[in-house]
Amino acid sequence: MLWSVRDKVMFQTVFSPSRAEALQLMDFARYLWAENIADQVVSHPLFAPSALWRHWAGQSFVGLSLEKLLLQGGHAFPHSIEVAAEERPTGLLAALRECVGHVRGASTRTRMREGRDPRSLAAAFARLYPQAHIPSEHESWYARHPNPYFRCLEAYLLRGKTDLPSRMLEVGGGACVNVAFYHSLNRRMQSIVVDLPETMFFGYTFLRTVFPDMRILLPHEVNGSFTQDADVVFLLPTQTDLIPDETMDFCFNMASFQEMSMATVNHYLALMARTLRDEGRFVSMNFEISRYFKENTLKSYDLAGYHSEAKATRAPFSSDLAGFGLNVIHLEVEKRRAGEA
Repeated sequence: MLWSVRDKVMFQTVFSPSRAEALQLMDFARYLWAENIADQVVSHPLFAPSALWRHWAGQSFVGLSLEKLLLQGGHAFPHSIEVAAEERPTGLLAALRECVGHVRGASTRTRMREGRDPRSLAAAFARLYPQAHIPSEHESWYARHPNPYFRCLEAYLLRGKTDLPSRMLEVGGGACVNVAFYHSLNRRMQSIVVDLPETMFFGYTFLRTVFPDMRILLPHEVNGSFTQDADVVFLLPTQTDLIPDETMDFCFNMASFQEMSMATVNHYLALMARTLRDEGRFVSMNFEISRYFKENTLKSYDLAGYHSEAKATRAPFSSDLAGFGLNVIHLEVEKRRAGEA
């Protein structure tokens, strides 16, 4: 056991799990340590996370009392609270730097707080999409995560083909707002979510809060096939070989391809091309040019496995939310057989 510290502001959210939910999450946490999953994921030849994601994921925490479940990480629920890092700068120069940082970051923090305000986001969205409305199925929960909700709604509205999928693969599901979006519209669908293990705690708790009866499998419960009766199956990057070829209607990624190396992005694009059925669709909502990796650009996406031309459209709401000079692109491509016109 060694002393450790946090080095960034995070968000704490408290839940009241059922006994079965708490036990399922504890079993999952034990599995992660017992099977040394962290090293397996980090050393994966295709899907190893970037140092940026390792840093974020490594500072995500789960705490349990005998009645409550506490999550701490980068996901800001409306009722979450901000928690500062344990160690503060000392000395005059460090304090001055911190003060300048607060001033320069004030607008960013303001936008973040507004992003947790459903009314502000709804008004901004309505100005760009006056024809849109929040489906009645979403009224009871969308305000729990309004920022990603409206970005998911924008991705849905920009789709060229809006039929509801029966099977969806999402890479980097995060808090699983997009999964909740589609499941509320088609409760018979099945979703597979490929993500880092630390992030799955956030997706699991959000989905179980929104849909208490949802049947969810975590990676340690997957028995090697998808014949199991589940609405949502979480898989580690090391388990992607379990997904059968040409079985997905829809594949999706939002705001995490931009935080990966270009090589990793293209490996995931190949995975999605392999698992999509003919005429299935892939949609990406990511920055045109990554803020973190210079080589990560939309032009570098390898879409050869889809055998069709992709359509790229600027997403105005998500771009405006991101800030000046940042373009979020809605990319959509249909999977076809090689040689088809």
